[in-house]
Amino acid sequence: MLARENRLSSSDQIRQVIKLGKRSSNEFATIHFLPAETSRFAIVTSRAVGNAVVRNKIRRRTKAVLSELIEGKPQIHGVVRFRPGAAMLTFDDLKASILKLMERTEK
Repeated sequence: MLARENRLSSSDQIRQVIKLGKRSSNEFATIHFLPAETSRFAIVTSRAVGNAVVRNKIRRRTKAVLSELIEGKPQIHGVVRFRPGAAMLTFDDLKASILKLMERTEK
């Protein structure tokens, strides 16, 4: 689970990252990111992704993946936004997709 200190919680922080940050995308998700002193993330899933059960499953899985990745990656504030195709991903596919996005934040 993603610890509280590793979450972007206010809508102002999320808007700032989306507006001022860089962006990297693949077919299932987009990550907006800014360099920071500590890694903090927000996860956004719109209704287009699926019903509440599907959206919450994607959020839980993403939090599990991000909690594993926080230590070894560069320190960023990131907002992960999912596209409708993400509803069909298995856990391993979701993890691979997020890993690819995180690798792009290092450049």
